[in-house]
Amino acid sequence: MWSFVQEKKQQGLIKHVGFSFHSTPEELEEILQKHPEMEFVQLQINYADWENPAVQSRACYEVARKYNKPVIIMEPVKGGMLATPPSSVVDVFKKANLEKSVASWAIHFAADLEGIITVLSGMSNIEQIEDNIANMKDFKHLTEDERAVIKQAQAELNKIDLIPCTTCNYCAKVCPNNIGISGSFTAMNYLTLYKNKDAALHQENWLVKGHGKKRADECIKCGKCEQICPQHIAIRDNLEKVTKKLLN
Repeated sequence: MWSFVQEKKQQGLIKHVGFSFHSTPEELEEILQKHPEMEFVQLQINYADWENPAVQSRACYEVARKYNKPVIIMEPVKGGMLATPPSSVVDVFKKANLEKSVASWAIHFAADLEGIITVLSGMSNIEQIEDNIANMKDFKHLTEDERAVIKQAQAELNKIDLIPCTTCNYCAKVCPNNIGISGSFTAMNYLTLYKNKDAALHQENWLVKGHGKKRADECIKCGKCEQICPQHIAIRDNLEKVTKKLLN
């Protein structure tokens, strides 16, 4: 694959070569070490995923900058979910600026970072297009007060009672039934945060079935996972919650 795209570039069929990335910062660093010829990286970056252990937006961004690779940002509004975040987050933004849309804060957070080529935003109606254009026209970086507002919004997200899974996947190494534990918990946290069952099921399908794992309702409740979990999560109880609230 790597040599193929370089051949096409030499033939003049490709102007710039880069790649979209959906994994860990460690794997990103490995790729950039092996392929310094790559000219940019496309990363999922938004204020909700900045410190999310399942996405690690900040850490991946910092690896890209370490290797001086410009970044294209995808999912700045997290599939639209940051246009309608939890009410406590909406309150933070509206208290700071009634005129500014909630989604535009997410776009502005992404565009404010250094070394960004562009911010990709999926838009589904004219109002969203107009809002994005208005937000990016005559673009100005966030002020310190505005950055403080976003940090407050992040703090409100962190207050929401989520399953404290860090996706270390130690549990997966001892599970005799190959249950997609961390993927199930990531999906459940989506449902808790954004009340969007379709989006949560999409995550569950990708992170569980898409990675060859079994679903939460196939847990045999042996408890081996709980003996090794560094976060001391009641894994069996939470897999039951996933089954009842997400899979049924």
